Amino acid sequence: MQCIRIQVVRGRAYRSSDGWQVYGGAGDGGIDWAHPLTGRRMPFWPDAMGMVGHLLGGHGMGPHLDSVRPDGHLEGTHLLDEHLYPAAAMAFEVGPFVFGRFRFAVATEDAAGNVVTAGVVVHSCVVNSSPPPAFDLRPTGQDDATGRMSFSFTPSERLSG
Repeated sequence: MQCIRIQVVRGRAYRSSDGWQVYGGAGDGGIDWAHPLTGRRMPFWPDAMGMVGHLLGGHGMGPHLDSVRPDGHLEGTHLLDEHLYPAAAMAFEVGPFVFGRFRFAVATEDAAGNVVTAGVVVHSCVVNSSPPPAFDLRPTGQDDATGRMSFSFTPSERLSG
């Protein structure tokens, strides 16, 4: 049995109210676009209030942008990099699966529930989890007339009972 881990990287293009959903199939190579595997919209920014922009609350006011405060807040590339927008990877795990060709896609969804599935990248994964092998193979006898040996073993737990 194997679980599949899907990682979604959030970037600056998404607002705090945007989210994502994972869509997949049942191992037949298709994707069920009507029923997401996540069950609910996963927010890109779970720790931020919805629709609160970076430049609210005086962050873009004149004294902040054209002066250097003693803490060095505007030194270096403060206004050129992804300030306050950490590009982090969020993970979602599906499974466990035993056998099949599974396809997954991550679609974005806004706060109103509009899902964008056009142009999403579909990833495929083949799972072939064969049962564990038998163990404790040992000889139990030999036929002197034919020269054949007999063996005994303990079968795999998933194949017995």
